[in-house]
Amino acid sequence: MTETTRQDDLLKRDWGVDWDTLPEAPPLVDRRKTAQITLRMPRHVLIALKSVAEVKSLPYHGLARSWIIDGLRSQQLPDAEVEVADEDLAAGEQLNLKLEPRVLDGLKAFSDRVRRPYHQLARHWIEAALARENAALARQSSSSSIHPALRELMVLLLHAPGPSGGAAIHGVTRLQKLLFVMQQNLAPDASQFYGFNYGPFDERVPDTAEALRVQGFLKGAQASAAPPAQPSFEDMMATVIERAGPREGELPLFELNEAGHLAAERLRRSSEAYEHIFSRIRELRREWDTPDLLDRVYEAFPAFTNRSRIKDQVAQRRARRREK
Repeated sequence: MTETTRQDDLLKRDWGVDWDTLPEAPPLVDRRKTAQITLRMPRHVLIALKSVAEVKSLPYHGLARSWIIDGLRSQQLPDAEVEVADEDLAAGEQLNLKLEPRVLDGLKAFSDRVRRPYHQLARHWIEAALARENAALARQSSSSSIHPALRELMVLLLHAPGPSGGAAIHGVTRLQKLLFVMQQNLAPDASQFYGFNYGPFDERVPDTAEALRVQGFLKGAQASAAPPAQPSFEDMMATVIERAGPREGELPLFELNEAGHLAAERLRRSSEAYEHIFSRIRELRREWDTPDLLDRVYEAFPAFTNRSRIKDQVAQRRARRREK
């Protein structure tokens, strides 16, 4: 019998009798290749996760998924659970991760065995792995290699208590000088301060403070009902004069409100490096935030006083102080 004849016989055969005895055909496409788990994560944890993923040049979803798989493979609970306040979770963001069905089934089975919600278990594995990664990154590079932006530096400075216990800073000149001292000690190469009318000066400081105020992080912040009108030339010149140095009368107050302090706390918790930076800022503020701040800055950093309009006055004050 030829192959053609055999095929013809098979096609002519009545298969109705044998139909019910045939095995089920496998599906052509496995429709359940992945499953999704949605985690509610505090915003500072997501920021830290994305930062670590960027350093490692990996997608942050894949990195978080690998930490869950590692935790499930180890069949161990995290060494130290991270307590997360309910308000942080409520104000957090969703992290949607695709898992293989067997991984999700294994996660649910393990969570049932240890009597822990599987969403919480997955989040704790991510947070524990994130703590290990941050510790490793902190060991690889010192905090001096991290250059916090001026906005971050200002938030942490206003979060740190001064020698008297308060955190508010009176006057843009004092704010300028304290930020200058911080950058000179933490990251002098990243500093954009230069010598001007009243010593070290960075024109970005007032703009950064105003941005924090508009964002609602400073006390006295008010949302504007309408966009500001286009400033006139006189308005712009008045702004230049205001930024150039101190004015007579009441000094502006720079102080974080509750939202600002919460933002500073989130920044501190984002990595061990930022916590180390904040500790250093707190030490520097206690050391430098004194009534004679301006005089001390002029004495310690003479290269930034060459263009100062009050250089002689400061020198006379220092001389009188030495005579006492």
